[in-house]
Amino acid sequence: MAQLTNQEKGRLYDDMMFRYQRLSEQIRQIRAKNFEVTLEDQREINMLEAKMKQLYNDSQRLFQ
Repeated sequence: MAQLTNQEKGRLYDDMMFRYQRLSEQIRQIRAKNFEVTLEDQREINMLEAKMKQLYNDSQRLFQ
């Protein structure tokens, strides 16, 4: 990753956290729509959680 200023890192971090919260909300909505989560819903949840994990990992590397 190129050398970024703290201000640029802060903006990137804010964007990552916004996307993380949006993914979390999507998962909440999937779970709220049905009492029982279907196999298709679980696949979508797994995909969204993988994206969340990647965002988390990216945010950690930002400040190393």
